[in-house]
Amino acid sequence: MLDRAVLRRLHRLTDGEVPTLTLYVDIDQTHQANRNRGYVTQAEAMVKELRARQGDDAELQQASSKALELVRNLEPQGRTALVVVHTPNGVEEVHQIRVRMTPSIHWRRGAYLRPVLEALDEYERYAVVLTDKKRARIFTSYLGELVEHSDLISATGTRTQTTGTDQWWSQKRFQRHHDQEVALHAKRVVDALHDLSLRVPFDRLIVGGPQEAAAQVARLLPRRLHGKLVKTIAMPVTAPAAEVQARVAEVQEEMERQQEVEMVEGLLSELHASGKAVSGAAAVVDAVNEGRVWKLFYVNGFTLEGRECRNCGALTVGDEATCRYCDGSLEGVPHFVDRLNRAVLETSGRVEVVDGPAAEMLSKVGSMAALLRY
Repeated sequence: MLDRAVLRRLHRLTDGEVPTLTLYVDIDQTHQANRNRGYVTQAEAMVKELRARQGDDAELQQASSKALELVRNLEPQGRTALVVVHTPNGVEEVHQIRVRMTPSIHWRRGAYLRPVLEALDEYERYAVVLTDKKRARIFTSYLGELVEHSDLISATGTRTQTTGTDQWWSQKRFQRHHDQEVALHAKRVVDALHDLSLRVPFDRLIVGGPQEAAAQVARLLPRRLHGKLVKTIAMPVTAPAAEVQARVAEVQEEMERQQEVEMVEGLLSELHASGKAVSGAAAVVDAVNEGRVWKLFYVNGFTLEGRECRNCGALTVGDEATCRYCDGSLEGVPHFVDRLNRAVLETSGRVEVVDGPAAEMLSKVGSMAALLRY
């Protein structure tokens, strides 16, 4: 798993005078464009654009050739591939990440790891408990990876039915005892969740299982844990890990869509004469050129044609014959939206790609907008 220890190692090994090539590639196989190894074409286009900007650079030529070899040889299992190549120290690594990151390429001193660091900070860790009346399994899910921490089995007797007047009191006593055992099991589950929260702090909680067992655990949660509960779901305690992770992903998707709507609503509220936002491709590109974009928003799948000044690097979507800043010549940029993303990231901005209801809201103002720093 790509964690902070791995990032520290990459930072240490690539922090030298010779630049490092860092490449983020969208390899998500749910996207049609990435099937049949379409992500290789994406990587090749980014490398070609970088080489054109950098000119004749033997070190870049060597590093980019190795990076493309790594991309061509990988078997996609995540949503983003992070490729880091630093030839002096023999760093030639590819890491697959199970969350989406903006495709980009960087040739600079030290590996460009800020998007991963931001993901580690921003993505929430989910705890999941699957329980019935005698067994419970506890997991955490983070950056798309599921880890099982506990598998508790309690000595809960099986509930039986008896008949006859002479057995009525015995049956009632047994039922009370059974209910006490079930309650004790639920308390064990809550205690295990509490212990897990101390060892591996989590942000959100999902409780699953047969309705009665899941509801009992939810009722017993202390206030600190109950505040993390986002959903109870029907799922057997024996569910395979892949099914658990798929259901967690569904819940996370729901939460993400909800958060996107809230962010876009905040963005739209700033779209007025004295507001701190702009919308539409031309206004956004101008703000990017000025280094004023704090957060760039656009609809997933949005495409845009644009050009870049060969002299000063300014971007444009207009029909000018020359660069408005330096009168330099302009040339077309493939994957222009990705180029905008990179420009925003390089000025310590952030990028939000939205889907669903948030995308519908954003499409009404040009499918692209930005919150500004000032």
